[in-house]
Amino acid sequence: DRPRLASDPRVQAALDDRRGGLAPFWLRMQERVRDLSGHALVVDGEDTFTAMLAHLLRASGLDVSVRRYDEPGLREAVRAHEGPVVLGPGPGNPGDLTDPKMRLLREVAAELVRDHRHGLLGVCLGHELIAAELGLEIVRKAVPYQGAQTRIELFGRPETVGFYNSFTARCDGPAAAELAAHGVEVSRDEESGELHALRGPGFASVQFHPESVLTVRGSAIVTELLAGLPVPS
Repeated sequence: DRPRLASDPRVQAALDDRRGGLAPFWLRMQERVRDLSGHALVVDGEDTFTAMLAHLLRASGLDVSVRRYDEPGLREAVRAHEGPVVLGPGPGNPGDLTDPKMRLLREVAAELVRDHRHGLLGVCLGHELIAAELGLEIVRKAVPYQGAQTRIELFGRPETVGFYNSFTARCDGPAAAELAAHGVEVSRDEESGELHALRGPGFASVQFHPESVLTVRGSAIVTELLAGLPVPS
């Protein structure tokens, strides 16, 4: 019999090496860990990653509902929701207010940033929308990221994460200091000013995709951000 390629020690070693840089959450049987409780509402900005994000949230112990941005009654559902709201990823330029989708999502984000009674989490596009509402500039990247695994500093801790973005928020030193004066912590690239994450009173957001297999501790990052939200009474 001809030897199977998968049995070749060199192939096995290469596969093991590749798996070493991927999220264990997606490489094993995922049990519901129940670190969190409650009901999360995910706003889908037209991204296939949304299903993975919802699965990751359910594994953390949350019940999850997903609603597309263009579903009738979305704003009313967001206002009435008794739990964290997740502004999810999606394509498009968050600064283009001539786009009906972006105009609606910017309005939803603005309302949530002002009144986040039960917590707000933004992912990728959702992060950019929140950053824009905080007054930060949103720019198109010279080279888009589509599956770029990168090592970053996330609120003082090194993390390996996956970026999939054509746009980014910019936050220089003075802008970071101004946000800090209002209780908002930033995680950013010191050289380029690109904003990786935000954490403030009742909200948090990340530019990368925590639900991606490229984000090694994605499940833990989401759980920690949601559990740590200082939700106003």
